[in-house]
Amino acid sequence: MKRVVVVWLAAVALAGCSQSEPVTETERAVQQVSSAPISSASASGLPRIVPTTLDVTIAGGGVTPVDQRAEGKVGQEIVVTVNSDAVDEIHVHSVPEHSFPVAVGDGQEFRFTVDVPGSVDVELHEAEVTVATVLVRP
Repeated sequence: MKRVVVVWLAAVALAGCSQSEPVTETERAVQQVSSAPISSASASGLPRIVPTTLDVTIAGGGVTPVDQRAEGKVGQEIVVTVNSDAVDEIHVHSVPEHSFPVAVGDGQEFRFTVDVPGSVDVELHEAEVTVATVLVRP
């Protein structure tokens, strides 16, 4: 109990002193950082980059989506998830180019990145459909 009272008195004394003394630039910077809102960051402290995602369904001879528009950045991961009742192949017209075999089944996930900015078409070869065009920015 005695320790609690001593700690409380020290805190009150420091609070009283800090209000009467001018705040240094270093103290002001610490206060600003401490009160800043917490942003979404990875464990390394760097901003977390959320991948661009495309959900594709091949069913009964049809494909959805068709000609979807999406955006991404150079080096950002693009994830294509496919649920399919037919065998096909995804072809990504990018630098570098990517091809992925699509089997019959749900939840197939294909991941890639693009190194050069521009319009990137994601096509299904057997269905002869452009699923999406991703505008990749620098």
